[in-house]
Amino acid sequence: MAELQQQMTSGQKHYVRSSFSEGATKLGISILQTAKQPHRIFQHGRYFGIPAETKLQKDCVKRILDTPKIKDLLANRPSQTWPDLEQMAAMPKGSLGWCVHRRLEKLGISFLVDQSQASESQTDEEFVAIRAARLHDIHHTILGLPITVAGEAAATAFYASSGSMPYQIGVLSSLMLRGAYAPSERRLIWDGIGFGIAVGQQVPELFSPRWEEGWEKTIIDWQDELGLSELLKASPFQDEFETIYGLNLE
Repeated sequence: MAELQQQMTSGQKHYVRSSFSEGATKLGISILQTAKQPHRIFQHGRYFGIPAETKLQKDCVKRILDTPKIKDLLANRPSQTWPDLEQMAAMPKGSLGWCVHRRLEKLGISFLVDQSQASESQTDEEFVAIRAARLHDIHHTILGLPITVAGEAAATAFYASSGSMPYQIGVLSSLMLRGAYAPSERRLIWDGIGFGIAVGQQVPELFSPRWEEGWEKTIIDWQDELGLSELLKASPFQDEFETIYGLNLE
């Protein structure tokens, strides 16, 4: 027994930790603190970026960049200049641009991601990272997801199930744990997660569609084109479409 303990101790001394394991404790802090106070995610979530710096994350990103649709998008990048909110408001009712503006207006949000970040000299990785952040509002709009813990859980579950990236898995873990602190929210959070996973299993990604070339296309047409229409009928947030956009999915 003493010999076994000595071997274990000796082995531990020579164990080389990965970059992921070195930050696991800090990541755990962000997961727990954000689950307890999700409205302070920008403060508590400062360690969610740790998995994003790992080799595993970089391998996942590389795999995504190598898919045919993403390679095609990168070879012919869409315009990085988006309409401003006034231009979106003037678009036809029910169009993607009109709905994005309507959603932001209802939420009292008067900005989109800073367009100055979208320089023409970006690497592929920079372009993907910034575009992914900007598309988050479009994804919330097209899927009818509220800005609540449950709504963000649905969005993150979609990203995690379709991309399996460590960064998204960390954020999702926190949202899953929220029900332990707020039992009254638990059911809707898990319903949202289930919905996000269901979408992710049917729709591989929502990054490659050229949203920038279809601002005036109706979100109903977008949903039909992307194969989302039937999936949305099982959404736990269906009333979002009627409440915010005045649309009925039936």
